[in-house]
Amino acid sequence: MTEDDADELLLLMSQLWFAGTLIPDGTLQLWHKSLLALEKDLAAECVQDLAKEKAFWPAISEFRLHYSARVRRIQSEIKPIEREYLPREKNVERLRELRKSLRANR
Repeated sequence: MTEDDADELLLLMSQLWFAGTLIPDGTLQLWHKSLLALEKDLAAECVQDLAKEKAFWPAISEFRLHYSARVRRIQSEIKPIEREYLPREKNVERLRELRKSLRANR
């Protein structure tokens, strides 16, 4: 995430949780440094999720846990193999042949 992306995300967070109050500069600096190491789109999704769950600004540790869980979920996603598949009739025929050969080997 770039410096501008982190600022944009912090602005969004301040609009969601700190309506009408000022956020301490130290808090903003800590969050800014923490956000720079993250991916912008995933971090924005985490902010949206946390806004639904939390009524108050989350701790950095809470945000990191949510972010890590989202990253793990994406990494463990199983994607289908793109290849040519045999028609159904051919598969049924092959299954019959395999069953027949298994019975013969008993």
